[in-house]
Amino acid sequence: MAQAPAHRDHSVVDSDVTDLAQSRRGHFDLGTGYHGDVWLDLDALFLRPALLRPHVRWLADRLQRHQVDAVCGPMEGGAFLAQAIADRLGTAFLPAHRAPATRPGEATAYRLPCVRGGITWWRVAIADDAVNAGTAVLACSGQLRERGAVPVAIAALLKLGGASATMAEAMTVPFYAVGTIHGQAWRPDKCPLCASGTPLTDPSRHD
Repeated sequence: MAQAPAHRDHSVVDSDVTDLAQSRRGHFDLGTGYHGDVWLDLDALFLRPALLRPHVRWLADRLQRHQVDAVCGPMEGGAFLAQAIADRLGTAFLPAHRAPATRPGEATAYRLPCVRGGITWWRVAIADDAVNAGTAVLACSGQLRERGAVPVAIAALLKLGGASATMAEAMTVPFYAVGTIHGQAWRPDKCPLCASGTPLTDPSRHD
């Protein structure tokens, strides 16, 4: 039997993974130094790991061409995805642990684990569960470069809004995402929802 075209396979995966995230519309403080109009239940995204296997496989197949030495992901969700991809590729896994922000109001920073022999010149893919403003991905990239590694690609289960353009401009590496959800993110002082007087939505409420 002839294999189905790749674009058809991707459309099925896209629908599945966006459903798993249970997106909600409103006015949210994303906890990254940005406000946004979409909230994703990322805990629900990882509730049943078996459902993510085809998505992990799809991302791993695309990262394989970049000959990566390791996959890095920010704790928590990004690290879960990074570990699963690293396991499939047979590469090292670099979890990026949360660290206190350097100044009040800034996004959370991350730190990488110590690796015997170092990671200088390692080719590293960065994986995250969902990429919107890209703060976690950019923070991981900065840490990798400080340690002498070379970020070569980004992988995500979901991208929101202009994430592709943001990552292309900031990092100039390929960005692979399984699914897309339409949404926007803004700095609080540029947020049109704040300007219009729209109150913040409590993501814990499901009215």
